[in-house]
Amino acid sequence: FTQDWYLTAGVRHDRYSDFGSTTNPRVALVWETAYNLTSKLLYGRAFRPPSFSELYNINNPVLLGNPNLKPESNESVELAFAWQAASTLQANLNLFRYQMKDILRVDTSVTAQNSGRQHGQGMEVDLVWDASQSLRLSGNYAQQRSIDEATNQDAGNAPRNHVYARADWRFISSWILDTQLNYVADRKREPSDTRPVIADYMTVDLTLRNQKRSSDWGFAVSVRNLFDADAREPSPSPGLIPYDLPLAPREYRVELSHLF
Repeated sequence: FTQDWYLTAGVRHDRYSDFGSTTNPRVALVWETAYNLTSKLLYGRAFRPPSFSELYNINNPVLLGNPNLKPESNESVELAFAWQAASTLQANLNLFRYQMKDILRVDTSVTAQNSGRQHGQGMEVDLVWDASQSLRLSGNYAQQRSIDEATNQDAGNAPRNHVYARADWRFISSWILDTQLNYVADRKREPSDTRPVIADYMTVDLTLRNQKRSSDWGFAVSVRNLFDADAREPSPSPGLIPYDLPLAPREYRVELSHLF
């Protein structure tokens, strides 16, 4: 609408036969701040429809359906910066805040209800560096905190700190070694969950890949969770799976691909 400024807007309308309609807008204001810097202000609203079991379950000892449910809603505001610091270095910074309403939860009578509200804020920084023609380093760090408004405590289950790092090394013309590190930390339980705090975890993956530009065939061998970490994601309260959801232990994969 003027030099270096762009406004993009949209709206999505969904109509479901079981619970009705929902309308959700999105708006993005973009400023080309400098030749190597872009700034964005974004607003959006999204929803999660109730599942079939949340609506219609009967005779289930852990979840009874409720046909009067509404969808969850989530409004978010985000401020983002993309900086091309050099031809070989790019950095991104995102700051966000969100508000969730009508969260679908199971009450004390094991019946699904729209009974929750929570808000949160956080940030993420992302870096990509082409250290040489044969080596690319990348990664991101995310920090967030979510508050359950009924208790004014941590909403639980999501990591407050998350680190991801990756290295891609082309050590021979057609051979690439990829290394990934994923570190998840500081996850609280839901306020009503009295189980011990879930442990942090770190996993490392290695992949050796052959990519010949002159060939339609590709080959890769990988090791996931190289150090066989006991990595677990939190199970929902009240702990029907008491020791949480285990992720895969060390595993080996071989891949052969062909482009037609």
